[in-house]
Amino acid sequence: MAARSLGLRYSTLRNEITRLEEHLDMRLFHSTNGRAKLTLEGEQLFQLSEKLLDENATTAMYGEQSDLVLSIPTLVLEGFLYRELISILRENSGLKVSLVDDAPEMQETADLVIWLQEPRDGNELRRKLTQPRQLSTLSFSPYVTERMTRGRAVPAGLEDMEHFMTVQYDGYESFSCFGEWNDFIAQRRHSAIHVDSPQAQWQMIRWANCIGLLPDKSAYLNSGVRRLPAFLDTALELDVWSGLNTRSAHIPDARMIAKRVSRVFRSQ
Repeated sequence: MAARSLGLRYSTLRNEITRLEEHLDMRLFHSTNGRAKLTLEGEQLFQLSEKLLDENATTAMYGEQSDLVLSIPTLVLEGFLYRELISILRENSGLKVSLVDDAPEMQETADLVIWLQEPRDGNELRRKLTQPRQLSTLSFSPYVTERMTRGRAVPAGLEDMEHFMTVQYDGYESFSCFGEWNDFIAQRRHSAIHVDSPQAQWQMIRWANCIGLLPDKSAYLNSGVRRLPAFLDTALELDVWSGLNTRSAHIPDARMIAKRVSRVFRSQ
């Protein structure tokens, strides 16, 4: 039946299989009750061939795939880059991207690294990575929903926050330039909520009437929130930097994403 479906005589197919087995130096078929079945080695070769055919079909349809690892702080990803990364993936259907956080061990293996640092602060990543560049300086302010301030006095200083709930993204606590705000939160005996993601902080500001710090130009902001007057003695600022891993600097897709990320911050 197999020979007939291929348009070959049985003897011709048998000779072709014999030559293939001699060439590969392995037995591909064995006979059981007059029926030819794949041997274990034959089955393994068949599965490998199917896998290669599938990969070749995908490459022919979408082009050669790249597997790029991007290390991006959650605050930067959620507040500034989600929309741009989605656009990049839509425009490059063969591109494969893995997003990891900004833990040091992740930064060491990532193709593109984006990180936050305090202004004028040295960072060893700038020495380890290729083409390091400062993309922007983010300023942060306390925000609250507008409905929270209707008919109510707006806090003019930390001493006025006694009867307001606050929310703190734990990621801020690693930056000493946020010390005044961090100390205020740590000393509160009540009405202080700690969360481990910027998105959770945003939801607490939006729906639970909390006051919390947000980047002044992030995607979280809309007409429903209000920036409070500056009442801290120190400026709350962080620099955004990016760099390519040395082994990735020659990869066109890695350079393209780095350029697109840079453009997001230049347009602000």
